[in-house]
Amino acid sequence: MKDTVLNNLDKYVVKDERIKQLLLQIKESGKQSFLLTNSDYAYTNGVMEYLIGKDWTSYFNITVVNAHKPKWFAEGTVFREVNTETGALKIGIHTGPLKQGEVYSGGSCDAFRRLVKARGKDVLYIGDHIFGDVLRSKKARGWRTFLVVPELTQELTVWTERKPLFKQIHTEFKSSLSNEMDSEYEVDHERPSLRRSTSKTISKVERYADVYASIGRSRLKSGQ
Repeated sequence: MKDTVLNNLDKYVVKDERIKQLLLQIKESGKQSFLLTNSDYAYTNGVMEYLIGKDWTSYFNITVVNAHKPKWFAEGTVFREVNTETGALKIGIHTGPLKQGEVYSGGSCDAFRRLVKARGKDVLYIGDHIFGDVLRSKKARGWRTFLVVPELTQELTVWTERKPLFKQIHTEFKSSLSNEMDSEYEVDHERPSLRRSTSKTISKVERYADVYASIGRSRLKSGQ
């Protein structure tokens, strides 16, 4: 499958020039960035060259391939350096500092934290796999996490464009629910209380959805 992707990058990989801009902004702000992927060097290099260019490693302070997540966040393996000319692993275990421009294979979170001297909330980890990336990095290592959910863009778009329809459904649902309660509850004093409680709950859900959509749109527009 990876060979198919590499041979048809324009078909399977979405190229966005904002990626380079974002990485440059991170660098200019004085922060450091690292790329951590389970893919091998050949695949990673092919995709990153397509997205950023042949100098893609210069956009990251540290690059790690063959990470074997989620194992990387537990016992992991040893760090080894990759020969970027051949893609083969260099002989021996890498124990020294992790240098920009070099590519490393494997390793573990413990070794990574020790070598870069990063602790807990100093790290913002961005991933698209809720278990292999986000939960393990946050629960096991205390890193701040950011889950990438591409489908959310479409969800927010639908909510914004169809909001009048959702409002109408909300109104009709409340009306229908109120009629059902009128017919099902015989004790008069129970009906107003239950109706008010249900109406408040529905309104809260709708407000939360509005806030959630607003925050999501803001972050997508600002690139946060």
